[in-house]
Amino acid sequence: MTERREHWDHTYTVKSDTAVSWYQDVPERSLAFIRKAGKGSVIDIGGGASRLVDRLLAENYADLTVLDISDVALGRSKERLGGEAGKVSWIVADITGWRPERQWDIWHDRAVFHFLTDPVATLAVRLRNDFTLETQEAESHPTPFGTTQDFTYAVFKRI
Repeated sequence: MTERREHWDHTYTVKSDTAVSWYQDVPERSLAFIRKAGKGSVIDIGGGASRLVDRLLAENYADLTVLDISDVALGRSKERLGGEAGKVSWIVADITGWRPERQWDIWHDRAVFHFLTDPVATLAVRLRNDFTLETQEAESHPTPFGTTQDFTYAVFKRI
């Protein structure tokens, strides 16, 4: 985990939050999926310096957790949120080895499976014993550099 943590801490040390290719000022698609799932506890996996937590706080989501491998990224979010940061649980962990101590109603992840840009059959197969695929959508995300990154969004429901 140390190499991965060092990599992401370094990334957030040398780049601003808005200078990373995945930056979104308003994460509309994530917000839409979370709103559709309803009010409840939310964990944002790989949330780092994302603006999603800001928007969820503004919409009065009360039980929020952000997990990221980078303490630097989480520190940026805490600093940006100021006093509001105390309303969020912050976890520094590598999701590949982390074992949750509780359950959440909504698990948001725009990071861990980011390399899956084709239809989500592979992920659906991995999750098939516990979840069913509810919906999926593709997005060509405009980066701050004028290029695009392809993302696949998927919503799975526990069986």
